[in-house]
Amino acid sequence: GLSIGTVLYMSPEQALGERTLDARSDIYALGAVAYEMLAGEPPVTGASGQAIIAKLMTVQPTPLSVVRREVPPALEAAVMRALAKTPVDRFASARAFADALTTERVAPVVATPASSARRRTRSMVSVAVATGMALLLAGIAIAKLGGSWWGAASGGSAPTAAIRSIAVLPLDNYSGDSTQDYFAEGMTDELTADLATISQLRITSRGSATQFKGKNRLATPEIAKVLNVDAIIEGSVQRAGDKVRITVQLIDARADKHLWAKSFERSSKDVLALQAEMASAIAREINVQLSPSERVRLASAPTVNPESHDAYLKGRFFFNRPSDPNLLKAIAQFDEAVRLSPTFAPAYSGLSDAWLWIGYNEGMVSAIEVRAKARSAAEKAVALDPESAEAHASLATFKLFYDYDWAGCAIEFRKAIALNPNYAFAHDQFGMALAFTGQYDEAIAEGKRAAELDPLSPQILVDAVMVHMFRKDFASARDLARRANELDPSFSFPVMMGGWISIAEGKPRDAIAPLRKATMMEAPPFITAYLGYAYGASGDRARALATLEQLTRISPKGVPAPFNVALVHLGLGDHPKALDQLEAALTANSQSLVWLGRDPMFDPLRTEPRFKALLTKLHFGS
Repeated sequence: GLSIGTVLYMSPEQALGERTLDARSDIYALGAVAYEMLAGEPPVTGASGQAIIAKLMTVQPTPLSVVRREVPPALEAAVMRALAKTPVDRFASARAFADALTTERVAPVVATPASSARRRTRSMVSVAVATGMALLLAGIAIAKLGGSWWGAASGGSAPTAAIRSIAVLPLDNYSGDSTQDYFAEGMTDELTADLATISQLRITSRGSATQFKGKNRLATPEIAKVLNVDAIIEGSVQRAGDKVRITVQLIDARADKHLWAKSFERSSKDVLALQAEMASAIAREINVQLSPSERVRLASAPTVNPESHDAYLKGRFFFNRPSDPNLLKAIAQFDEAVRLSPTFAPAYSGLSDAWLWIGYNEGMVSAIEVRAKARSAAEKAVALDPESAEAHASLATFKLFYDYDWAGCAIEFRKAIALNPNYAFAHDQFGMALAFTGQYDEAIAEGKRAAELDPLSPQILVDAVMVHMFRKDFASARDLARRANELDPSFSFPVMMGGWISIAEGKPRDAIAPLRKATMMEAPPFITAYLGYAYGASGDRARALATLEQLTRISPKGVPAPFNVALVHLGLGDHPKALDQLEAALTANSQSLVWLGRDPMFDPLRTEPRFKALLTKLHFGS
């Protein structure tokens, strides 16, 4: 089942690691050498062995006559036939190939000296190749008689160390249409999700793996080192009409050694089964034992309405780029998906996530508009598919930020993690929920697990800052914020965190510079509110009041979120007005109230009876 040989001259079936090979694989290799003699390069090239193998499955070599015009048509036809993708289309024997290489006879041409020169060139090409092929055939025969041809080329098949961690790199779009990029991305995400449910494997989250897309990516061993994985999966997606073909290959990244490759093809309605089949095949190749429930789940993937699934993939494509306009596009696509297929649970989960995110951003839709839609979609997702980790995580996130249901959200997060131990988002959000309720050690453990699964995510590091800030370990909090900023210097949240930590330390003046910088980085309105707090707490009343006017300008419908207004009044020391606005924030379903329980900046209010009553309504301490 291993692919053994020199990759530039490997037949497609050999690269796939098929167990029954015959002389026609040798014919392909000989054709590849002949092609290189004539064209100056092998028929298939690439930046890495894995890239070459992917092309072997799908890309036809450039015709020789395009590369070198003087190659005779019959000679070109012979070489190209030897390079056919499937063995049945090649020559049956080396003798048949050799005969085809020498059949051309160039008719005499009475013409100008120039045409005579062309005739001589074509004749010399035929003679040279025929002679070269004869020598090659003799050499191959001698090598085979020695009994060590492929074994010597490969150095034998050394045992491979156990593979228990994998990253799925973005599958290339081989559909010949850039508008299908969303489909290739969706196939990558769904294969990642299926593998992630296998408990014996650690699967890197899509966010980190996606960063290694394109021709100029790092070498495979370097990617593995960055992502801390044993193996890499890469490949291609090709969609034509109703057919979907995915070719994947498994590389032991520690040795940059190709282990296995295979193509899978199904109709669009069976694409979920295709993904499950690939995940099962990969598990078998690396000797991972599936649990009974994992085996049943992967074997029972449902059919799907292709149009609904397509809308869902487009929704996820926009959701993965979560600006407010893109989140609205995602919501529209998820709505279309559930309209076309009212029982398609993943679309409801996506819908809930998108509503929650856009409500949190406070840019175009207020939290109060989001609540009912996010709850309904999450509950529907769980009802339709109780075995969906994503559905339980969506419901858990809603219970966390809107219901303040600490026990309920913990139950849902634990269900999600049990169903998919590799779901970084669930670990990340559960870690925050634990931090909000003072369970700091477990919160830190969940944050570390999330970062291990998605090591290049700045958001996960930002979220992990909270627990350290709450326990007043400001050095650790700053270190996480710094690392998040290094991962993405254009992201406003890590910069904002520098100011927020200074506020928690009781140093509001130090918070002004980073918060001002963050407000100029495409930031949500609440960052301006924290800047207003810093101005007020530093004694700059005029600038603090000016941020209230600014919040009015940048908030949806010109109405600032009550929580944001409360922060500015808290900085100014006006506790009654701050409490008025915090109570209004509860009525407005603010997602930000979860910070009231532990954030040191609210310590000045903790003796106030109204604040204590507010904490009771938020179920802190219950």
